[in-house]
Amino acid sequence: MDGLKDKNGKLKKSWLIGGIVVLVIIVGLIVLMPRHLSGKYSHTTNLLLSKSTDTLEFKGSKVTEFSGNKKVNEGTYQLKGDQLTMKINETNMTATLAKDKKSFVVDSADGLADLAKGFKYTKSAD
Repeated sequence: MDGLKDKNGKLKKSWLIGGIVVLVIIVGLIVLMPRHLSGKYSHTTNLLLSKSTDTLEFKGSKVTEFSGNKKVNEGTYQLKGDQLTMKINETNMTATLAKDKKSFVVDSADGLADLAKGFKYTKSAD
């Protein structure tokens, strides 16, 4: 412990500066780490006598849309804080992610996809 202190018993400036640099690097890495979702999020719509389930599967920075068990579209997404931005084919969609990351609600989308506004997608248990 004496190697950390100078003749006057104070912490050496080089150790103090080195510690601050290491702390800044660690915080920087945490802040810059990519944030991704993983798993499947689904929404079921009941309309008169029909029932339709739309599922979005997230892997890395990719999102795949399934209608029932059939793959219908692919795209990419970004997550910044609780804001989820997706581009599936040529359709842009924004959503707000819950704090526990187990669900999100669609805020807006391009064209007919805007009909999904307000839909809540919930993460599957699997």
